[in-house]
Amino acid sequence: MYQYTSLWDRAIRFTQELSMINSYEAAGKHAVIAYVEKLLRNETSAAVTIYDADTDEPFLIASLKPEGAVFKFLLEGHLDVVSPEGMEKPFDGIIEDGYLCGRGVSDMKGGAAAQLAAFMAAANDDGLKQEIYLMFSTDEEYAGAEIKKALTEGLLPKVDFTMIAEPTDKKLVIAHKGEAWAEVEFFGKSAHSSIPWEGQNAIYMAARFIEKLRTRIQEIQEQANEYGTPTMSVGVVSGGSSPNVVPPYAKLRIDIRYLPGQDYRQYEATLQEVLSDCQKEWPELKGSVKITGNWNSLLTCPDEPVLKRVEKIIAASTGRPAEYTTLKGWGEGGYINMFGIPTVYYGPGDGSYSHKPDERIEIQRIPLVAKTYYEILRELCF
Repeated sequence: MYQYTSLWDRAIRFTQELSMINSYEAAGKHAVIAYVEKLLRNETSAAVTIYDADTDEPFLIASLKPEGAVFKFLLEGHLDVVSPEGMEKPFDGIIEDGYLCGRGVSDMKGGAAAQLAAFMAAANDDGLKQEIYLMFSTDEEYAGAEIKKALTEGLLPKVDFTMIAEPTDKKLVIAHKGEAWAEVEFFGKSAHSSIPWEGQNAIYMAARFIEKLRTRIQEIQEQANEYGTPTMSVGVVSGGSSPNVVPPYAKLRIDIRYLPGQDYRQYEATLQEVLSDCQKEWPELKGSVKITGNWNSLLTCPDEPVLKRVEKIIAASTGRPAEYTTLKGWGEGGYINMFGIPTVYYGPGDGSYSHKPDERIEIQRIPLVAKTYYEILRELCF
C-alpha cells in the first residue's frame, strides 16, 4: 500500500502554497490551477485536463479510470477566493499558534489540499477498480457555472457520488437552501417636480410594492423546517435621475432563498401576485417580474446507501461518529444535485472564519481530513 504519512503532512504545505497565490485575481486563478496540474503530472499517472484556459476562470479535471469500472466518485472543490479587502497579509501564508492565516485557507484551500493529497495517494496505489475524478473550479464564489458546464457538456460523466471540501468543521453537510435573484421593474411617467400630478412616480410604485411584499415575506418565513428558513430580501432599489424630475422608472433587485424540495418559481409567482395586488389598488401602476438567476438547492437523503458507507468510514477514520448538518450559504453541490447526483460537503475548515478579515484554519485538521478522504477512496474504489 502507498506510504501516505509524508503526503498527509505535505497537505499542510499544499494549503500554505495555495494560500500564497492571489486567486481573487485572474492571474492567480491560472496560477493555482497550474500549481495543481504540475503536482498531478509530476507525481501521478492521472489524466489531467485544463478547460477554459483562455479565459479568466480556468478549471481542472483529473481522472483515474480503470477498465471495468461500474462506480464513479468525484472529489470537487474551488480554488478562487473572495476579495482580500480588510486583511493585512492575505497571501503571506503565515502559520502561527497552530493556525494558517490568509484569504481562502478555510474556504476552501485547506479542503482542496486534503482532496488533492488523497487523490494523489489513490493514484499511486495498486488495485483501483472504480473511477475517481478530481475537479477544481475557479468561479464558485461568484458564479458556480463551471461545474454545471462540466456536467452539461460531458466533461465529467454523471458520477455516482460527490464530496465537496467546503469548510464544514469536519461534519457532513447534506442540505442547503437554493438561491434565486429577481428583478421587479416599474414604469411610470415623467413630469416636472413642480407639477408631479402630471406624472406617475415609479419610485412610489416600488415603495407600494415593498410594503405589500413585507407581509408576504413574514408568511414565507413561517415555512421554516429542519433545513432552514426560506427568505426574501429586497437588496437594491434604483430609480430616478434628478430631484426635480418625477421618476418614470424604478427597479428592485430581490434575493430569494428557498428550501430544499421547493421550486424557485413559486416565489416568482408570489412576486407576481404582489404586483397584481398593487395594480388592483393603483390601475396606473405598470410593472414586470423576472428571475435573473437561479442556484439550485441541495438535499441528499441520509439513507443514501453510499452515504451510509461514507458515514461508517468517517467514524472509523476519526474515532468519533459522523455528524450531519446543513450549510447556511450556497455551494456548487446545488448544481451537482440538480443532475440527480448524491452530493455532500465535508472539509477541515471552520465556516465561521470564511470571508472574514481573520480567516484561518487549524493546520492539524488538514492531514486528518486528507487521510479520511483517502480511506473513503480506498473503501469505495479499490
